[in-house]
Amino acid sequence: MLVRQGDRAILEVRAKAEPADSVMTSDYYTQLPQIRLSPNPTSRETHPDIPTDVTLDDIDVAKLVECAIRHPVLNMRMAVMTAIWNHPDTFRQIFQFGLTAPPGFPDIGQLVAEELAKRARTPEALAAQRAEPAVQPLLPRMPLPAHLRGREKR
Repeated sequence: MLVRQGDRAILEVRAKAEPADSVMTSDYYTQLPQIRLSPNPTSRETHPDIPTDVTLDDIDVAKLVECAIRHPVLNMRMAVMTAIWNHPDTFRQIFQFGLTAPPGFPDIGQLVAEELAKRARTPEALAAQRAEPAVQPLLPRMPLPAHLRGREKR
């Protein structure tokens, strides 16, 4: 984390992010969740004399994540993706949203359909479909009753 005031760097250390207490708005109807960034005490860089904290609310975090996803440098985009991949519940929510995308997001529905179609045609998937089931039935298949034997399949 780099905190500057004009040309002077106030803080230049690795940041520690942790949940902070939610703040109640002046109308008492909304709570704003917050994240506190503070200097990591295990960082090798020097720490400032005055304790420095940066507090972000949910709108700030949304803007930061959006900026990181659209960043021209691949490492910044991959940092966001890695955070999502490492949190299974978040990944599950995104995956479920992609599978059941509302009509307002036709691009997402189309991307998911294309990717699922690609996966269905892979040789491994085709081989798995042709493979014999691992579990055999316990009893032999029963013959059709006499009144159904002469019927043709429609």
